[in-house]
Amino acid sequence: MLHTHHLNTATHSDFLKQERIDPITGEKIEEGHTIVICAACKSAFFIESWEYLGEKHCNQENTLPEIPIAHTLQLAAKPLEYLPFYFKKGKYILDRGDGKNSDFASKAFVLIVGMIFYFPVLIILSSFVGTLFSPLGGVAFAGAMMWFTGAKIKPYYNGKKAFSNISAHKGIHLAVNLKSQSIEYKKKDKKTSIPFERIKYIKYYFDYIPYAECGKHLQNSISLEISTKDYKQIRFYTFLHQNEIPQWSKFLEELPYTIPVLNQK
Repeated sequence: MLHTHHLNTATHSDFLKQERIDPITGEKIEEGHTIVICAACKSAFFIESWEYLGEKHCNQENTLPEIPIAHTLQLAAKPLEYLPFYFKKGKYILDRGDGKNSDFASKAFVLIVGMIFYFPVLIILSSFVGTLFSPLGGVAFAGAMMWFTGAKIKPYYNGKKAFSNISAHKGIHLAVNLKSQSIEYKKKDKKTSIPFERIKYIKYYFDYIPYAECGKHLQNSISLEISTKDYKQIRFYTFLHQNEIPQWSKFLEELPYTIPVLNQK
């Protein structure tokens, strides 16, 4: 059911003081505007923006019947629950082969490193194998090494990172910590917290990956960017099965409504 709210200072002064921004138009939400609140991430939208999105956000269609008030953030904190899937730190770009997302700097880096370090070492090793066995053996060794290296580098050079499970011993756990009022992430025993008050906004990009590209257990990717008020961008990405999407939606629901959450797709 669609729940709309016509803003006025008499009943919505707390909300208006937050000076929220419509994620679609980038305009400030003010008195007299009619808005809806996404039930999942608590983002506020002009009614026109909500209709533009097809009345759907965060993979769901529900809107809040009431505008949340600040004291709802002080609920008793439940035990910390990390997301059941792991992230890697950094930026993930999915390139479908049209070259639009290819990273020229990364390509240049691969070529330069290859010319300065890899090829001289390969020539020395091939010469050694050729001397030890035969010239033909040296050529065969060089060819085999170039084929193996090319197979490993090609997915990165083309902008198509190889799809693989992010293992538990290398992955990063992510959770909303209501007790410390922060987003917490940890790798092994090292924990880092980003206080809610430091977060300027959160952006995420959700993409479906065809079975032919990734295999049945990795059907979706999430790119997450946490921007802080001191101008830092902390980025994560992960791959997950479609059955794990509800856990991601639950993570968004636990964030305070004062943090803008922008779905980039």
